[in-house]
Amino acid sequence: MLKVLGFVKRNSKLSHDEYRAGHVGYHNSFGRRLNHIRGYLLNVASNTPVVNSLGKDLVHRLTRNEPDPFDNQWDGWGQLMFDTFEDYLAARSPARDFPGELGLQMDPMVGKLGDDLDELYAGTPFQFQVEEFISRPVVRPERKLFKLVQFGQRPVELPIELFRAYWTGRYASLASTMPGLRGLIINFRTPLDVMSKFFAPDAEGLLAAANPSSRSMHWSKSCLADCSTERWMKRWRCCRNEIQLPTFITANTKRTDNALSPLT
Repeated sequence: MLKVLGFVKRNSKLSHDEYRAGHVGYHNSFGRRLNHIRGYLLNVASNTPVVNSLGKDLVHRLTRNEPDPFDNQWDGWGQLMFDTFEDYLAARSPARDFPGELGLQMDPMVGKLGDDLDELYAGTPFQFQVEEFISRPVVRPERKLFKLVQFGQRPVELPIELFRAYWTGRYASLASTMPGLRGLIINFRTPLDVMSKFFAPDAEGLLAAANPSSRSMHWSKSCLADCSTERWMKRWRCCRNEIQLPTFITANTKRTDNALSPLT
Protein backbone atom coordinates (compact mmCIF):
# COMPACT_ATOMS: atom_id res chain seq x y z
CA MET A 1 0.00 0.00 0.00
CA LEU A 2 1.29 3.45 -0.96
CA LYS A 3 0.44 6.17 1.58
CA VAL A 4 0.96 9.84 0.71
CA LEU A 5 0.54 12.82 3.04
CA GLY A 6 -0.24 16.22 1.53
CA PHE A 7 0.03 19.33 3.73
CA VAL A 8 -1.81 22.52 2.80
CA LYS A 9 -2.08 26.12 3.99
CA ARG A 10 -5.48 27.77 3.66
CA ASN A 11 -6.01 30.90 1.60
CA SER A 12 -5.84 33.89 3.95
CA LYS A 13 -9.19 35.20 2.73
CA LEU A 14 -10.92 32.12 4.14
CA SER A 15 -11.71 31.62 7.80
CA HIS A 16 -10.92 28.30 9.45
CA ASP A 17 -14.52 27.13 9.08
CA GLU A 18 -14.76 28.35 5.47
CA TYR A 19 -11.56 26.53 4.54
CA ARG A 20 -12.78 23.35 6.22
CA ALA A 21 -16.12 23.53 4.39
CA GLY A 22 -14.40 24.10 1.04
CA HIS A 23 -11.87 21.30 1.53
CA VAL A 24 -14.34 18.76 2.87
CA GLY A 25 -17.02 19.79 0.39
CA TYR A 26 -16.11 20.87 -3.12
CA HIS A 27 -12.46 19.82 -3.18
CA ASN A 28 -12.97 16.35 -1.76
CA SER A 29 -15.98 15.72 -3.97
CA PHE A 30 -13.40 15.36 -6.74
CA GLY A 31 -10.59 13.93 -4.60
CA ARG A 32 -12.78 10.96 -3.78
CA ARG A 33 -13.07 10.29 -7.52
CA LEU A 34 -9.35 9.77 -8.00
CA ASN A 35 -8.86 6.65 -10.08
CA HIS A 36 -7.69 3.55 -8.16
CA ILE A 37 -7.81 5.35 -4.79
CA ARG A 38 -8.10 2.96 -1.85
CA GLY A 39 -8.33 5.39 1.06
CA TYR A 40 -8.75 9.11 1.67
CA LEU A 41 -8.52 10.80 5.06
CA LEU A 42 -8.59 14.56 5.61
CA ASN A 43 -7.18 16.10 8.78
CA VAL A 44 -7.95 19.74 9.59
CA ALA A 45 -6.01 21.47 12.35
CA SER A 46 -8.37 22.15 15.21
CA ASN A 47 -9.15 25.79 15.90
CA THR A 48 -9.13 24.90 19.58
CA PRO A 49 -5.51 25.22 20.81
CA VAL A 50 -4.16 21.92 22.08
CA VAL A 51 -3.14 23.62 25.32
CA ASN A 52 -6.83 24.28 26.02
CA SER A 53 -7.54 20.56 25.82
CA LEU A 54 -4.48 19.06 27.47
CA GLY A 55 -3.18 21.83 29.71
CA LYS A 56 0.16 23.66 29.66
CA ASP A 57 2.05 21.10 31.72
CA LEU A 58 1.26 18.15 29.47
CA VAL A 59 1.82 20.11 26.25
CA HIS A 60 5.19 21.26 27.62
CA ARG A 61 6.16 17.65 28.30
CA LEU A 62 5.12 16.56 24.82
CA THR A 63 6.53 19.42 22.77
CA ARG A 64 10.24 20.13 22.36
CA ASN A 65 12.28 22.38 20.08
CA GLU A 66 9.21 23.36 18.08
CA PRO A 67 10.05 25.26 14.88
CA ASP A 68 8.67 28.78 15.12
CA PRO A 69 5.95 29.35 14.01
CA PHE A 70 5.03 25.71 13.39
CA ASP A 71 1.29 26.26 13.66
CA ASN A 72 1.37 28.83 10.87
CA GLN A 73 2.93 26.43 8.39
CA TRP A 74 -0.23 24.44 7.63
CA ASP A 75 -3.97 24.18 8.24
CA GLY A 76 -4.63 20.60 7.20
CA TRP A 77 -3.33 17.54 5.44
CA GLY A 78 -4.80 14.74 3.42
CA GLN A 79 -3.83 11.08 3.52
CA LEU A 80 -4.11 9.28 0.19
CA MET A 81 -3.78 5.50 -0.15
CA PHE A 82 -3.17 3.56 -3.37
CA ASP A 83 -2.08 0.02 -4.14
CA THR A 84 0.99 1.11 -6.14
CA PHE A 85 3.02 4.18 -7.07
CA GLU A 86 1.85 3.75 -10.66
CA ASP A 87 -1.79 3.92 -9.53
CA TYR A 88 -1.00 7.15 -7.68
CA LEU A 89 0.55 8.78 -10.73
CA ALA A 90 -2.41 7.73 -12.89
CA ALA A 91 -4.99 8.83 -10.31
CA ARG A 92 -6.23 11.77 -12.40
CA SER A 93 -7.02 9.63 -15.41
CA PRO A 94 -10.73 9.13 -16.21
CA ALA A 95 -12.41 6.08 -14.74
CA ARG A 96 -15.05 3.94 -16.46
CA ASP A 97 -17.62 4.24 -13.71
CA PHE A 98 -20.29 6.63 -15.00
CA PRO A 99 -23.65 4.96 -15.78
CA GLY A 100 -24.92 6.46 -19.05
CA GLU A 101 -27.40 5.70 -21.81
CA LEU A 102 -24.97 3.27 -23.42
CA GLY A 103 -24.05 1.57 -20.19
CA LEU A 104 -20.95 2.25 -18.12
CA GLN A 105 -19.00 5.17 -19.60
CA MET A 106 -15.79 7.07 -18.90
CA ASP A 107 -16.10 9.76 -16.22
CA PRO A 108 -13.81 12.76 -16.90
CA MET A 109 -14.87 14.73 -13.80
CA VAL A 110 -11.75 13.74 -11.86
CA GLY A 111 -9.92 16.18 -14.12
CA LYS A 112 -11.52 19.02 -12.19
CA LEU A 113 -9.52 18.12 -9.09
CA GLY A 114 -7.33 21.09 -8.28
CA ASP A 115 -9.27 23.75 -10.17
CA ASP A 116 -9.87 25.41 -6.78
CA LEU A 117 -6.24 25.44 -5.58
CA ASP A 118 -5.69 29.17 -6.07
CA GLU A 119 -8.77 30.04 -4.05
CA LEU A 120 -8.62 27.30 -1.41
CA TYR A 121 -4.90 27.18 -0.60
CA ALA A 122 -2.03 29.60 -0.12
CA GLY A 123 0.30 27.87 -2.57
CA THR A 124 0.34 24.25 -3.68
CA PRO A 125 0.31 21.27 -1.30
CA PHE A 126 3.53 19.69 -0.11
CA GLN A 127 3.32 15.92 -0.44
CA PHE A 128 5.57 13.04 0.59
CA GLN A 129 5.25 9.30 0.91
CA VAL A 130 5.30 7.57 4.29
CA GLU A 131 5.73 4.04 5.51
CA GLU A 132 2.98 3.17 7.93
CA PHE A 133 3.57 1.27 11.16
CA ILE A 134 0.33 0.14 12.84
CA SER A 135 0.97 -0.26 16.53
CA ARG A 136 -2.73 -0.57 17.28
CA PRO A 137 -5.42 -0.69 14.55
CA VAL A 138 -7.94 2.15 14.68
CA VAL A 139 -11.35 1.11 16.00
CA ARG A 140 -13.82 3.85 15.15
CA PRO A 141 -17.24 4.01 16.80
CA GLU A 142 -20.17 5.79 15.18
CA ARG A 143 -19.10 9.13 16.60
CA LYS A 144 -16.21 11.52 16.38
CA LEU A 145 -12.93 10.61 18.09
CA PHE A 146 -10.29 12.89 19.58
CA LYS A 147 -7.20 12.72 17.38
CA LEU A 148 -3.81 13.90 18.60
CA VAL A 149 -0.89 14.01 16.18
CA GLN A 150 2.77 14.27 17.11
CA PHE A 151 5.43 15.30 14.59
CA GLY A 152 9.01 14.17 15.14
CA GLN A 153 12.36 15.12 13.65
CA ARG A 154 15.32 12.77 13.63
CA PRO A 155 18.58 14.16 15.05
CA VAL A 156 21.23 14.19 12.33
CA GLU A 157 23.58 12.00 14.36
CA LEU A 158 20.95 9.32 15.00
CA PRO A 159 20.81 6.51 12.39
CA ILE A 160 17.45 6.13 10.67
CA GLU A 161 17.13 2.50 11.75
CA LEU A 162 17.64 3.39 15.41
CA PHE A 163 15.26 6.35 15.14
CA ARG A 164 12.52 4.07 13.83
CA ALA A 165 13.31 1.41 16.42
CA TYR A 166 12.77 3.87 19.27
CA TRP A 167 9.40 5.02 17.93
CA THR A 168 8.07 1.56 17.04
CA GLY A 169 9.60 -0.23 20.02
CA ARG A 170 9.33 0.83 23.63
CA TYR A 171 7.60 4.13 22.86
CA ALA A 172 4.82 2.48 20.82
CA SER A 173 4.45 -0.31 23.38
CA LEU A 174 3.95 2.15 26.21
CA ALA A 175 1.66 4.44 24.20
CA SER A 176 -0.52 1.47 23.27
CA THR A 177 -1.43 1.00 26.93
CA MET A 178 -2.98 4.48 27.29
CA PRO A 179 -6.56 4.33 28.63
CA GLY A 180 -9.15 5.21 26.02
CA LEU A 181 -6.78 4.67 23.07
CA ARG A 182 -8.70 3.61 19.94
CA GLY A 183 -5.76 3.44 17.56
CA LEU A 184 -2.04 4.22 17.22
CA ILE A 185 -0.35 4.69 13.84
CA ILE A 186 3.20 5.90 13.20
CA ASN A 187 4.19 7.28 9.78
CA PHE A 188 7.81 7.51 8.66
CA ARG A 189 8.67 9.80 5.77
CA THR A 190 10.55 8.23 2.85
CA PRO A 191 12.66 9.88 0.10
CA LEU A 192 10.32 8.73 -2.69
CA ASP A 193 9.49 11.66 -5.00
CA VAL A 194 5.70 11.95 -5.18
CA MET A 195 5.69 15.60 -6.26
CA SER A 196 7.42 16.02 -9.64
CA LYS A 197 5.01 13.89 -11.70
CA PHE A 198 1.90 14.98 -9.82
CA PHE A 199 2.21 18.79 -9.81
CA ALA A 200 3.31 21.47 -12.26
CA PRO A 201 7.11 22.03 -12.46
CA ASP A 202 6.81 25.48 -10.86
CA ALA A 203 4.63 24.35 -7.94
CA GLU A 204 5.75 25.86 -4.63
CA GLY A 205 5.59 22.53 -2.83
CA LEU A 206 7.72 20.90 -5.53
CA LEU A 207 10.38 23.61 -5.24
CA ALA A 208 10.45 23.20 -1.47
CA ALA A 209 10.92 19.45 -1.83
CA ALA A 210 13.90 20.06 -4.11
CA ASN A 211 15.46 22.61 -1.75
CA PRO A 212 14.25 22.08 1.85
CA SER A 213 17.08 24.19 3.28
CA SER A 214 15.68 27.38 1.77
CA ARG A 215 14.20 29.43 4.61
CA SER A 216 12.36 31.72 2.22
CA MET A 217 9.96 29.03 1.06
CA HIS A 218 6.61 28.51 2.70
CA TRP A 219 7.18 24.80 3.28
CA SER A 220 10.84 24.98 4.35
CA LYS A 221 10.25 24.16 8.04
CA SER A 222 7.41 21.73 7.45
CA CYS A 223 9.80 19.67 5.32
CA LEU A 224 11.75 18.79 8.46
CA ALA A 225 9.24 16.29 9.91
CA ASP A 226 10.59 12.74 9.71
CA CYS A 227 7.64 11.00 11.33
CA SER A 228 4.16 11.56 12.69
CA THR A 229 2.23 9.64 15.30
CA GLU A 230 -1.56 9.47 15.07
CA ARG A 231 -3.29 8.79 18.36
CA TRP A 232 -7.02 8.17 18.15
CA MET A 233 -8.55 8.68 21.58
CA LYS A 234 -12.01 8.03 22.99
CA ARG A 235 -11.90 11.54 24.44
CA TRP A 236 -9.24 14.13 25.15
CA ARG A 237 -9.16 13.46 28.89
CA CYS A 238 -7.62 10.07 28.15
CA CYS A 239 -4.43 11.91 27.13
CA ARG A 240 -3.86 13.00 30.71
CA ASN A 241 -2.08 9.72 31.45
CA GLU A 242 0.71 10.53 29.03
CA ILE A 243 4.08 8.84 28.59
CA GLN A 244 7.28 10.81 28.16
CA LEU A 245 9.06 11.18 24.82
CA PRO A 246 12.67 10.05 24.45
CA THR A 247 14.82 13.08 25.29
CA PHE A 248 16.61 13.21 21.93
CA ILE A 249 13.51 13.49 19.76
CA THR A 250 12.18 16.82 18.57
CA ALA A 251 8.41 16.69 18.61
CA ASN A 252 5.38 18.90 18.04
CA THR A 253 1.96 17.87 19.31
CA LYS A 254 -1.18 19.09 17.55
CA ARG A 255 -4.87 18.32 17.72
CA THR A 256 -6.75 17.75 14.47
CA ASP A 257 -10.34 17.31 13.41
CA ASN A 258 -10.77 14.14 11.36
CA ALA A 259 -13.03 15.41 8.63
CA LEU A 260 -13.41 12.59 6.14
CA SER A 261 -12.51 8.92 5.84
CA PRO A 262 -14.18 7.27 2.84
CA LEU A 263 -12.96 4.43 0.67
CA THR A 264 -11.32 2.02 3.06
